[in-house]
Amino acid sequence: MKFSRFSVAVAMSSALVVSACTGADTPADTAPATAGTADSTEDAEATQTTEAPADEETETATGDAAQTTGDAADTTAGADDAAVTGDAATTTAMTTDAGTADLSVEDAEQIAAAVLEDRLAYYQADDDEREEALELAYDRSAMEAARGVMALRGVTGDPAEVEAEEPAEANVLAISREDDTPEQLILVQTVPEDEVPLLHLMASEDGESSNFRIIWEAPMLPGTSVPTFDRRSVGSPTQDRGAGDLAEAPRDTLRTLAGYINWPQPDETPDYRTHGYSPAVRRAAESQAAAVEGQATLQERNWLVSDDIRTLLFEDGSAFIMGSLLRDTKFTVNQGAVLTPPEAFTVFADSDSLSQEAVLRTTIMVGMRAPSEEVEFKPEMIAAREQLIDAWGS
Repeated sequence: MKFSRFSVAVAMSSALVVSACTGADTPADTAPATAGTADSTEDAEATQTTEAPADEETETATGDAAQTTGDAADTTAGADDAAVTGDAATTTAMTTDAGTADLSVEDAEQIAAAVLEDRLAYYQADDDEREEALELAYDRSAMEAARGVMALRGVTGDPAEVEAEEPAEANVLAISREDDTPEQLILVQTVPEDEVPLLHLMASEDGESSNFRIIWEAPMLPGTSVPTFDRRSVGSPTQDRGAGDLAEAPRDTLRTLAGYINWPQPDETPDYRTHGYSPAVRRAAESQAAAVEGQATLQERNWLVSDDIRTLLFEDGSAFIMGSLLRDTKFTVNQGAVLTPPEAFTVFADSDSLSQEAVLRTTIMVGMRAPSEEVEFKPEMIAAREQLIDAWGS
């Protein structure tokens, strides 16, 4: 069976299992476990132990490649083991809303292309120039994730961008609409060769074109699509604080997701569609807990990075919520036991053995479609990314 590249990425980032030892010098019989990958038909998994609804959808492993034609673009995308195939899908947005975008379509496309050039320059920069290049391309949690990718390149290998000859083509999906705030947003999709489609949110806090940076980016999940935004020349409304016409405030939607993927899993779980993401996270945690059983206990906690939330409204009034979570995966070592950290851990913490605790910190960028009061559906994950950014222990 082929697994989506996202499923493999979850397995890799979540499978940084700390191997257990029964003593300082004697390895235990329990070998480090590798996290399970997300089976495309297994969102309602057998290991669900609560009576609350599990993920009910059946995802697909293939999908349509995303294309944009004209000002009004509906984007559908999917991924199957580093392949994107299918027919291009376009939809004409039938908006009658009065409004003006923060930027012209031409300016937004030029800015997006320039930011993607800076993004590529970061991954190809020499070591002594990389931090400066990072600050030209990224900000906020996306900056920390990009820094983590390159910090771990000796363990996980070079990202594809290192060998790329040119940046991926920018496909501008949405531009924020003029309002009383200076911040401007551009939502961009790229489809790198032989890769899963990526979504990038670019922002300029003061509205200056030279200050746009990528503040959020994540690959689309298998079988997902991005619904229609208002025409780019009209611009897409943003939702700052509060719920407005949405079923609930964006930060509450993301907080619920954060609690959902804690470990141990809470008794009450939301009825969200996650396209294989939450089952993969649960299996990874189960595998890690089993790997150190008898030597340490595992606890995972996720929390919202409040300042990172950005929300663009679709044409139908539902919302695309983009935000970041932080996860601490904490191993509390039993008395008399010693944990041997993996290479990825020692990239961030110079520890050969751990007798008290080990903590892995991961940044998680998620994109969710959320219902409005007029448009009802289950909140649905469209994109997600996990990246180890720090580790420590004693």
